[in-house]
Amino acid sequence: MEGKTSRIIHDDSEKIYRLDNKHVVKRTLMSLIYVATTKTSDDYAWSSIKKLMNELRDTYEFLKYVQIKDIKQLRYTIDDIIIEPNLNNIEPRDLGKAIQDIIDLLKKYLGKKAGYFFIQEFREVLGEEYHKIIKSMGVDLRLVELQNELYGVNTDKYKIKDDSNSNIAYVEKID
Repeated sequence: MEGKTSRIIHDDSEKIYRLDNKHVVKRTLMSLIYVATTKTSDDYAWSSIKKLMNELRDTYEFLKYVQIKDIKQLRYTIDDIIIEPNLNNIEPRDLGKAIQDIIDLLKKYLGKKAGYFFIQEFREVLGEEYHKIIKSMGVDLRLVELQNELYGVNTDKYKIKDDSNSNIAYVEKID
């Protein structure tokens, strides 16, 4: 687990854990699947993740290191997500872009079933420590929540201005 992509996490008992890309992606996918299964069937949630991962392999070649078992072989556990160690060699920012696309595509797949609170529920299931890690990779779930809130109002009058240097987003009213 040593390497440039490992991150150190402390829990309440002050134990130190090292998490690499493999662990982060597995937890992210499992959290997405879990939230999706609360909105639709287990089969649909798992097959949607499998399908979108296949679609994204053209854009992110490194996703070849991530496999979801065939639907007929699923036991619906985290062991059904197989990730090769080579994923740990991928730059965190590149992986973050893929994670963001996975989240966005899953929301589209689920459509109205995803609902207004999908990202909030996902963030809660993912956990704050993992959210901090994927945020460092460029995936800010609080920003996505803010964007979702804006879609609930007349967004023609507002725009989100993202300051990538400070990871702060601003909402501006358009006159």
